[in-house]
Amino acid sequence: MSFKKKNMIVLLGAMFLMFILLTGIAAAKEIDDVLKDLKGVRGLDVEALVYVDYSAGQTPLAGNNKKSYNQFGLTRGYLTVKKKIQPWMTARATLDIHQDATGQYNERLKYLYAELKPGDKGFLTNMKAEIGLGHIPWFDFEEDINLYRMQGTMAIERGGVLNSADNGASIRGYFGGRLTNSMKTVGNHHYDGRFGSWHVGVYNGAGYHGKEQNNNKVVEGRLTLRPLPDAVPGLQFTYFGVFGEGNTMQGTDYPDYTVNLGMLSFQNPRIVLTAQYIRTEGNKDGTWVDANNDALKTAAYSFFGDLRLPVMDDKLSVILRYDHFDADKNDKIASDTAYDMFFAGLAYQVYKGNRLIAVYESTDYGSDSAGKGKAPVAATNLGDDHKVQVVWQIKY
Repeated sequence: MSFKKKNMIVLLGAMFLMFILLTGIAAAKEIDDVLKDLKGVRGLDVEALVYVDYSAGQTPLAGNNKKSYNQFGLTRGYLTVKKKIQPWMTARATLDIHQDATGQYNERLKYLYAELKPGDKGFLTNMKAEIGLGHIPWFDFEEDINLYRMQGTMAIERGGVLNSADNGASIRGYFGGRLTNSMKTVGNHHYDGRFGSWHVGVYNGAGYHGKEQNNNKVVEGRLTLRPLPDAVPGLQFTYFGVFGEGNTMQGTDYPDYTVNLGMLSFQNPRIVLTAQYIRTEGNKDGTWVDANNDALKTAAYSFFGDLRLPVMDDKLSVILRYDHFDADKNDKIASDTAYDMFFAGLAYQVYKGNRLIAVYESTDYGSDSAGKGKAPVAATNLGDDHKVQVVWQIKY
């Protein structure tokens, strides 16, 4: 091979090596840029929760009429993003996907808040503060005991008094640290304060899909005591209260809005039992009033049971619930204003929060009840309400 050809080969080889080197440097820079971008996702957690529902039954109409239905649906979808910004600070945003009256699926914010951890203060431990559109003190607590929100809302929300989130600021925590081995003793690691837990906050009062119409702020609080953490760790006594005014002016003033709720609960890995009694005055919207624009007083009680059966690897449960809700306890509008709801069914724990339930639900309405979540109307005479329901809860 001539000297000239050798030089050409060396030159071409050098150019090729330089090309590879420059390409490698560019690729490395791109990889470094990507890695720099990935630093933004460190501490990022994305979650989804979906209720896929099949229901068939009949819904009541005034005048003892009824309307049947048979449908599949997505009754709810939640997409949550959490980001750990500092060891003492986390942010959360949750989109609530729901179907409106026209059948279209819409999105709205349910949670958008900063969570701060102030540290332990003696007997008050595991404290967290939320600033923004955050949890009110009740539902997150109850729904970590009664795991079947997928079937329908909890008793006080189904009755129409309040919902689960609002704009404001709150702080919560435990008494005396955490239980030891709560999954084995109680069957749940949520709200596992050794001597109980607490949560108090100040909110607009309109709820997460309501617009604030007044200057009043609502004070809400929950106090939970676990009196026998060693002997009976699953036994808890809970009080929840709301104090403020409704969100809609009636006449020349805003009606009172108060809630007093007491619950006795028992949990272990095999069985969950709850019993609660509720007294309220008005509702968050300020729409439950009598002819004098005074807030209606209501009374309600609810019982729930979840019994895990010793079959199918302990994944099958029997679930039961009974609600009684009287929207006009003092008969200011009418005398027969209560409804009684009952459901029973089976639940199968598929995998880590993924559940399948099949239930039968029936509701009996008083002749003056206008339905769940509504102020009473004299002589409404709703028809019967019952359904068969199958729900798959998808969680990841």
